[in-house]
Amino acid sequence: MAKIDYNKIFIKDACPTAIGGQAIMEGVMMQGPDRVAIAMRLPSGELYLKTRKKGKEPKTAKIPFIRGIVAFVAALVNGMGTLMESADILEQYAPEEYSEEPGAIEKWINKKFGDRAAWNFLLISSLIFAVLIAVVFFVILPTWAVNFLGKWISNSIILNLIEGILRIVMFVAYVAAIRSMKDIRTLFQYHGAEHKTIHCYENDRVLCPENAEQFYTLHPRCGTSFLVFVLIVSLLLFSFLGWPNLAVRIISRILLIPVIAAISFELLRWAGRSNGAVVRILSWPGLQLQRLTTAEPNRSQLEVAILSLKAVLVDPATPEIQGFVDKDGNIVRSKAEEEIAAKENEAWAAEVEAHTEANKEAVKRALEETRIEEARTIFEDRAPGADDKDVDDVIKFLEDLDCDDYTIVSPEETDGRTLVRAIADREAAQAKARTLARRYTKDIKTFENALAWGQAALGLIENGKNEARMILSYATGLGSTELITRSKELMREDDFTEYEKRIYARIEGVPLQYIVGMQEFMGLPFRVNPSVLIPRLDTEVLAAEVLKVIDQKGLKNPEVLDLCTGSGALGITIAAKVPGALVTLTDVSEEALHTAMGNAALNNVGRRCSFLLGDMFEAIPEDKQFDIIVCNPPYIKSSLIETLDVEVKDHEPRMALDGGKDGLKYYRVIADQASMHLRSGGTLALEIGFDQAIDVKRLLNKAKTYDDSRVVRDLAHLDRVIIATRK
Repeated sequence: MAKIDYNKIFIKDACPTAIGGQAIMEGVMMQGPDRVAIAMRLPSGELYLKTRKKGKEPKTAKIPFIRGIVAFVAALVNGMGTLMESADILEQYAPEEYSEEPGAIEKWINKKFGDRAAWNFLLISSLIFAVLIAVVFFVILPTWAVNFLGKWISNSIILNLIEGILRIVMFVAYVAAIRSMKDIRTLFQYHGAEHKTIHCYENDRVLCPENAEQFYTLHPRCGTSFLVFVLIVSLLLFSFLGWPNLAVRIISRILLIPVIAAISFELLRWAGRSNGAVVRILSWPGLQLQRLTTAEPNRSQLEVAILSLKAVLVDPATPEIQGFVDKDGNIVRSKAEEEIAAKENEAWAAEVEAHTEANKEAVKRALEETRIEEARTIFEDRAPGADDKDVDDVIKFLEDLDCDDYTIVSPEETDGRTLVRAIADREAAQAKARTLARRYTKDIKTFENALAWGQAALGLIENGKNEARMILSYATGLGSTELITRSKELMREDDFTEYEKRIYARIEGVPLQYIVGMQEFMGLPFRVNPSVLIPRLDTEVLAAEVLKVIDQKGLKNPEVLDLCTGSGALGITIAAKVPGALVTLTDVSEEALHTAMGNAALNNVGRRCSFLLGDMFEAIPEDKQFDIIVCNPPYIKSSLIETLDVEVKDHEPRMALDGGKDGLKYYRVIADQASMHLRSGGTLALEIGFDQAIDVKRLLNKAKTYDDSRVVRDLAHLDRVIIATRK
């Protein structure tokens, strides 16, 4: 067995994330900060993607050790549910390979209580069965088997050690045995693809198969490693319980499963965020077992894993999607379109059947006339002697029989088919055309008409015409040029629905940036959503001043702290403009911090950025110091919030605006505590309200740790930034 190169697993510059995944049937599930995505490659070669937003995590999910139990139960339920869901998708779109006749109980539940009840029944029963099997084979059986050794061995520690080793051997043997099965082998390949893709993302590499395949299929945060931790922890824990009778041993081992899961979960979290020698030793057994539970994926499988990961890195405001996509996640046809098409096909089939019967009757009447043999010869047998004149004669004859247009068929149209079949096929095509015509003539939703409607709806908003175009581009994924060249084309129904929803949101005052999910800052793209303030031109003055300070001081590798980071605009811009900068970004809002993490990845600076959750300086270690501290804190007086524009007061996060009664609440905290985390000669850079310069300077002077501060004005010649230097 080849030696593991730990430097390719515990990569020093990697930025561990909370993103996790699971291999499923013919695909990968990824779980991000706010959503879950299932990506699959169906037997037809098509890519299928389904995303859903996660519910709010219970508070217990953040309590050490308790969170391990919560995560263990959630992993069991969600893991089994996701596997079953992938099987259902395969059954739906590849029924010839994966469909199964439902059992009698499932049919009865489905009929009595509906599809959802049947699904829940299958999930719960499958989960209970799986847990029972695991308990019997990996808890009860090992302790029962070792029970016979009690006659010869009296040392309880040795007996527990033998039981633990037997349990591990049985588990490894089980994994090795199922690995040879074709479907399991494919599952393990997708498991490897999941790990390679997460490695690629955590190392700030562009997500593509060529980059992902360079990494190991082994990952320190894998669920396989969790199971190994469970086996090892149980071995150690049970050793302290002595060797009571068989019944007590079995009961105690079952009751201690949550405790073992909690301890194992904390070990796994530690292993996933550290790379020391102790962690490498503890991780070794799990990594060895991952050699069995993962296999080298092909590029096609890596594409699926990357698709799933990209689908959970989107802005939190991005709608859920379900349907067939291209490799970049763009919808080719949605679930709704599938359902519409299915209904249309049913209606079309019924119409074709009705017309076919009518065609048969019409042909039957025609063939009963005197020239039946001539019609047969020319249309059915295609006699060599039949020329164009003969054909014309027969067509005229059949028309004279008053058979309407059912019998106007040329020999070219028959193409070797019988006359009846040719007529039926032509009528089927005409019926389908009529169906499509009915579908698209209710509302002619072309790109051109949709844009005109949106511009009219936003007519009272300044720059409304341009905003309508931007919203249409966002909803459809088309650029300005494509909107022009495809102006006469019909929009997809789900695209128009998204466009319409966003136009109405803009009318209600939702900022355009939240609607399209993006805002430019200092020439860089930033994702924004209602959990963060929209970066503004005023704040660019602060960023520009900090960059000027770094340049003037000749700092090549400055350590920078961005307090109250929000979208991360300040800290990420500094990291992007100063290639050697190491930036720490903090925020009290977990949602805001997730947004900032996504923006760091978007701007390719993730490996030089650290993200800490906490209120102001609470998130910073006491002894940590920086070269520069930059902050755009909430500074609007509480009494003035309601006087702001609707777009701001009703839609941007209030906690990012409200600076307390006098607007100086957070400046007081900064004046009191910033100097403890700022090196001598370091720079403190703050954005302020246009009328706050005197008050903020007074607070800094009172701290007696800064040299005289200076004020910088914005483009409107209003006080906007204060720069102070630590003594």
